[in-house]
Amino acid sequence: MDNKMPWIIAGIFGLFVAGAIVWVVFFPQPTPPNSETTRAGMLTIQRPAEPITLILPAAPSGGADAGDHYAAAIKARQDYRKPINDVIAHMRDIMATPPKYTLTDADLALLKRVADPIAAGAAQAKMTYYFRLTPKEMAPPFNPAAALAFQEIADVPMVLTYQHVANGAAEYPQAEKRLFELLTIGYHLMAERARLDIVRCGLGLQGAACDLLEQLYGKWDKPDRRKQVQAYRRGLLEMRGVYSDLKMVTRKLVKHEGALTLHPGNIFNLAENHADRCVRVEAIIGLGMVKMTCTGRGDRRYAWKLIRKYLADGDPIEQAAARVAEAMDQKVLDRWTSQ
Repeated sequence: MDNKMPWIIAGIFGLFVAGAIVWVVFFPQPTPPNSETTRAGMLTIQRPAEPITLILPAAPSGGADAGDHYAAAIKARQDYRKPINDVIAHMRDIMATPPKYTLTDADLALLKRVADPIAAGAAQAKMTYYFRLTPKEMAPPFNPAAALAFQEIADVPMVLTYQHVANGAAEYPQAEKRLFELLTIGYHLMAERARLDIVRCGLGLQGAACDLLEQLYGKWDKPDRRKQVQAYRRGLLEMRGVYSDLKMVTRKLVKHEGALTLHPGNIFNLAENHADRCVRVEAIIGLGMVKMTCTGRGDRRYAWKLIRKYLADGDPIEQAAARVAEAMDQKVLDRWTSQ
């Protein structure tokens, strides 16, 4: 028996090596994620640390869908783009000390076409907009047009705020109301969790509202309100930092195993495990880049596995992202890499 033991051990070792070779050759494994997506907090839904009611006197409670009102504001902004742009061009002159321009009655009537539906939208508890009131498709370079549309209507409450402030302390409450509306637009965009760029737009609008509220409360001598705004804003900044990092992961090309690609393991991790749909959607789109550019068979197989999973998923936005990934070809890839 003693003489056979070395042969038994050698045989077991040989089987182990052969099995390992078979596993590597026929069942290649995908790249694991790295610290960009595995460190604490990178897979959780980010929210401001404080509730919005730290700033607003009460949470919006209307029962209609804010998206319909915002869609009306966006349409008015597009229908009257040139004259509204001409009015907004005076923003710096309105802000000057002393003011170099004051909005006319005609200016105010024009801005009211956008401001009124914004106010109506900001009074509602919830919003659905993306894919309900936009085309149900994603086109290269995959930046949602809705983000720009909301940034454009945000100019209206901002220019009205500057005019109220220029008119003196008697109109500070009206300026505050406009900034509450701007804050709520951003909050609604964040809460919908449709696309990462739209959420980031919402964070940006909330940040702009907070900046202007801080300035207003400084003029108005309301230090307690100013501190509350600062506390809410700190949470926004933390959230923006995390989501900016995640945006880079889903768009930044890196060298991986000799190829210029998105990091496969990080894209898989976000697509499969992130708790926030808006992040998953960008990672699902990124699967198309991985399937086109990665060199490892394990990565390519896993990319296709996740694409097929989301093609069958019940969420229409995730399904659309998977269709983009499935159809991604060299032409789309060239446009992506030329940005």
